[in-house]
Amino acid sequence: MKKPLSNKQKAVLAQLAARAYKQLQAYGCPLPSLEEWRHDETWKATGHTESFTRASQQDYTLIYNRFSAYLGERSKKDNTYTEMDKELHLLRDSIQRYEIEPDWMVPLVRAQLHLDCDQDNVYDQLRKFAKPEHVRHLNYTVINRGRAMSRKESVETGYTPYEPHAIPGTIPPGSLADHVGAVPVSRSVQDAARRAVTPDPEPKTARGWSGTVIEDEFPL
Repeated sequence: MKKPLSNKQKAVLAQLAARAYKQLQAYGCPLPSLEEWRHDETWKATGHTESFTRASQQDYTLIYNRFSAYLGERSKKDNTYTEMDKELHLLRDSIQRYEIEPDWMVPLVRAQLHLDCDQDNVYDQLRKFAKPEHVRHLNYTVINRGRAMSRKESVETGYTPYEPHAIPGTIPPGSLADHVGAVPVSRSVQDAARRAVTPDPEPKTARGWSGTVIEDEFPL
């Protein structure tokens, strides 16, 4: 379900529309009522609705730029982060985390989604023709392969690999605070490391804290 506009966004668009309407009136343009004109312009901007209430976050920039163009203002860049953007970001993250080459994913995309792609345009093809749930399923496949590779490496080397930016579900129990390379670290070791970074305070004297006397930079 698409996220609707916030009340603040609706207010911004309403004020912008009123300013644009007055500007066109000042030019002597014949116009209907403000409400009718605003609805008409909103429909032209979105192509599917004339109401701010029914508009979504993806429509905000389109409507904003439609009204701002009448005022001669610079257009706003579309920074909307869609569901597909999120899924592609997670997919890229999994590919990088497990150091899997994108070309490994190409035959998978061709077989599962029947998309004609190569390693240079696979993400663009997914964005254009796939659905978020397709990319999500593909991400699960990449994660499963990556973990299988990690387990194989662990058996061969005896070393348990550590995922530095793992998704929350893969973090060891108790978060990462007590783990280094997924191996629990004792409290005594942590305390010693903390003391090495943070020195003990200066000992207190009879007249207060001892320490270096700081000369006044601008003496009287």
